[in-house]
Amino acid sequence: MICTEQLRITPIQHGDAHILRFEVCDPERGWRTVLSHRAVNKHRPWEKDEGTSVEDLEVAPSSGGSAAVFTEIADHGANGLIRRGEIGEHGIVERITVESANRLRVEVRDRLTRSGVLLARLMNHYYFMPDGRAMGYALPLDFAWLPGLHDNEEHVAGEWFFRSPCAIVFAHGVYAAILPNLDRMQEHPDLPHALDLRAWHHPGSGETYGLPRISYGICRWKPDGHVLTARDDAAPVSGTEITYGFDLLIGTGEGPESIVAQVTELLWDKYGSRYLKDIRPQVMPFEEYGKRYTYKHELKLWAKPVSCGIRKGYGIDNTLRRGVNYHAWENDFQAGFGLMHYGRKWEDDHLSSIAEGMIHLRLSSPRRDGAFPCVYNVDTASWEGAMYWTSWPAHPIDGYDLQSMGVTAWWMLYWYEQYPDLERGSEVLNWIIDFCRFLVDAQLPSGAIPTYFDARLNPAPQLKEDAPTAIGGAVLAKTARIVGDPEMERAAVKAGAFMNREIVPRMKFQDFELFYSCAPRPLYWVDPLNGIPPVNTLAVQWAVDHFLALYQLTEEGQWLRQGEYCLGLLSLFQQVWAPNRFGKAYLFGGFGVMSCDGEWNDGRQSRMVPTYADYYLATGKIEYLERAVAASRSAFAAMDMEENHANGINDYRVTMAEQVQV
Repeated sequence: MICTEQLRITPIQHGDAHILRFEVCDPERGWRTVLSHRAVNKHRPWEKDEGTSVEDLEVAPSSGGSAAVFTEIADHGANGLIRRGEIGEHGIVERITVESANRLRVEVRDRLTRSGVLLARLMNHYYFMPDGRAMGYALPLDFAWLPGLHDNEEHVAGEWFFRSPCAIVFAHGVYAAILPNLDRMQEHPDLPHALDLRAWHHPGSGETYGLPRISYGICRWKPDGHVLTARDDAAPVSGTEITYGFDLLIGTGEGPESIVAQVTELLWDKYGSRYLKDIRPQVMPFEEYGKRYTYKHELKLWAKPVSCGIRKGYGIDNTLRRGVNYHAWENDFQAGFGLMHYGRKWEDDHLSSIAEGMIHLRLSSPRRDGAFPCVYNVDTASWEGAMYWTSWPAHPIDGYDLQSMGVTAWWMLYWYEQYPDLERGSEVLNWIIDFCRFLVDAQLPSGAIPTYFDARLNPAPQLKEDAPTAIGGAVLAKTARIVGDPEMERAAVKAGAFMNREIVPRMKFQDFELFYSCAPRPLYWVDPLNGIPPVNTLAVQWAVDHFLALYQLTEEGQWLRQGEYCLGLLSLFQQVWAPNRFGKAYLFGGFGVMSCDGEWNDGRQSRMVPTYADYYLATGKIEYLERAVAASRSAFAAMDMEENHANGINDYRVTMAEQVQV
């Protein structure tokens, strides 16, 4: 038995086996069960007979069953337990050690009788049972997190999603979280791993009803669709020993904020800060990427002059996306920000003229009551509403997209603040003010700002009251601070209240990319096994920016606290390690996209840098600065250039068995 002031682990006899119950000490309620390997159920409350479900360590395939395999148990040091068991060709030892007040280290070692043993899964399972209760007591979970979601019961979160891997559950004031030991994974890159969180079985299915279960371990998986991962058939294991480990966090809490902070801080302290000490994937000073490659070669190919009356405009002509983009994905004001910076630093008039030309082109576009189109088609010399496949709910040619307009205006604000001597700075600000007037007029009584509008500015029903509100709220808040406009301030705060009430508690960080891009989900889809909604990083980032802008506008600490919580959620998508299973590529620092797609080092990591840097400036927390640096370094990792190839930076390897295209 383990018993500290905060934790208690009690062995339970189950036949010949020893299973465990995990409890925490609640300051107000005493000892409370959080996790257990056994659940007692009744189909009818008046019946005396009880059904017992047991899940501990799963060994598959196994002819002997694997509900409870540990037949020996003993103390392991002052605050540890060791369990041993044999099943088939497996001799398994599990060690549990107290690491801190609410953290346990779990290590599993499986000694096989021979090389070539077939294995599909070797996984630890835990029922999440607040107060020892099953039968739906913990559902719906107050908070749940899994890096990859399910469409059906065969799906698991394979390590393809292990950027900042964890499974988290929270209900009735208690929580549990599993964090895989990434160092152990690096030692055995040939072994596939998976996390899981599932909570649903029909009452008549014969399975455990209404009982969340978190899991981690060795699990054969395969890609299924774009992009989920499903359990795969058994395959022979080379060698005669398997090891893996994880941190198990259990405790009490008032909400998910402290839990997410604890998880992200642990992942960064344990892995991220160490990987940051290796300067890779950066291979040269940041400005040299521009001098030697981007500005020297790519800019010549893509930057196109555009006539803007008496002025010469410029734009990056993205021919695959219908021209110059001021979109939530690619946006000329992001690229132009760097052009302006280095044009001035290097006294390069050509770079500066391109950056200034981007302003000229943007300010030349038509507007309707402050709303503006976000794609300039160079071939037809005409403006289009937004990227067509991401804005079908509005008319893609003549309609308007809050997400693209908001991101554009947000970057224009960076320009206005960082380059106060812009030739057309006052016009840039007036443009943003007009857009803010549109946002104020478009805001709904709920505080939400619709995402899509038709040519007459009628809002579309899709995503009408959803997370893209935040990018509009962010622009309103920052502009209100600059110009001192009380109407904008009221609208920004009202949008923040909507986000606090409707989006953040429900984890509804959803935008165009979840529903209208390459990995679409049906509108308002949730994971059918655990109720987790799909989450996209852009929507989270907009909330993060919105809350910080509100804090800087109002100086009310609640907005900063909410912003840091959302920043923690965003951090769960950042790659805190460089898994060697995927080749020599140093994948540290980059970002994925969403909880139901498979990107590593997506293009958005460069867009995350200002957000983390802004929070560092607001709080002084060094982790935010380190994450910003890591994201910035990773933004150059995919460049097709000699130095990256020579250092293996983008030498990705994906096995044929995984069948995943990078």
